[in-house]
Formats: sequence, C-alpha cells, structure tokens
Amino acid sequence: MSERLSEYFTREAADYLAQLAQLLAQPDGLDPERMMQLARGVRGSAQMAGAETIAAVAERLEDAARSVLSRNIVWSDEIRRLAADTVSDLQLLVRAINRWGPEEEARVRAAIERWDDLEGPEGAARRGARVIPVSDLFYDDAGPHILSTAPEREAAEPAVVPVERLVFRGESALREALRLRPEVERLAQSAGATELDERLREVFDLIELGLPAGTASR
Repeated sequence: MSERLSEYFTREAADYLAQLAQLLAQPDGLDPERMMQLARGVRGSAQMAGAETIAAVAERLEDAARSVLSRNIVWSDEIRRLAADTVSDLQLLVRAINRWGPEEEARVRAAIERWDDLEGPEGAARRGARVIPVSDLFYDDAGPHILSTAPEREAAEPAVVPVERLVFRGESALREALRLRPEVERLAQSAGATELDERLREVFDLIELGLPAGTASR
C-alpha cells in the first residue's frame, strides 16, 4: 500500500471508528441505522485500501446493526459489549496496517469468531451471508490479510483504476491533473500527435482556468 493511500485510509477509518465508539458509549438506546452507516464506511474504506480482513471484521458490525434494524436480533448489553470490543479491535488493526503480523491476524480471527459464535450458522443464513471459515481469510499463517468473497466471473473485468487516484476530490483533483500536464504533453509530442497535443493544451488551460485564482501552482 502506498504511503499516501495508507494515510488516507488510516485517517478516514479512524474517524468512522471514533464515531462508532462514541455511539456505543451513549447510555440511551442505540441508533442502529447510524451504526450500520459508520460500519459500512469502515468496511468500504478498508476494501478500497485492499485490507480485506479489516473489512471482514467491520462487516460483522454492519451485519449486527442490520439485524437489529430488521428485528432479527434484539439489542442487548452482550451485543453492545461485543460491538464495543470489535470497534477497539478495529482501531488497533487500522493503526497496525503498515506493520501487519501474526498478532494482527490472530486479532482478526478472534474478532470474527466471537460474532460467529454468537450468531451460529442460523445467523449467517438469516443474513444471507456465505459462511466462510476464518482460516480462509489468510493464504497461510504468514500470508497477506486478503479475503475475496466475490463469485468467480468468466468474463474479463475492466481494468481497475488505482485506488491512489480515488483520494483526490474537487480542487485537489484539478491540481493533480495539472501536475501531470508536462508528462502528458511530452508523451503527445514524442508520438508526433500535433493535433492531440493542441487539444491537450486546451484541456489543461481550461482546468487551470477552472481553479480559484492563485491556486493552480500549489
């Protein structure tokens, strides 16, 4: 994982988890919809970063909140404690993303097994989830923390855009485009594409005009 993506993931996931911890610490009734949204945010951020085992742990929180919403389970002190423990586990796992080792793998296994023990096979079937042995989360004891639950596809999928490109938004995305301008123009010139080079210059000029005054050179 690139340093930029790691920082983005750590910051975003940590924010979601802090809100989850605060939500679970409230003495009054739970807002299961908010809990589901925050857990989904952690899961989505982890999946973008390729941290699929962290996503698998966050998914247990998301499923629990969904089950409370659908009245498949009743919110109790036991589930609150389990959810709070899972949030604590996730906070430790997120901070360890760049030094992942056996301790983190064991923490993932334990967190998932606690939810599986609580729900049992009937709970997984009720959620419509495919039961995945915890051992399948890892290629081997020293392997990367990767889990793929997507069905196999016969047709080739389109190329995936590098996740690093997805961290740019709004003005920062435009500045990143301008940063690439010299390289793009050099490639167009080396290919002898004069007309293409002219059109690219027009595009980059428009991008620069679209930025607030004085920000294009940042």
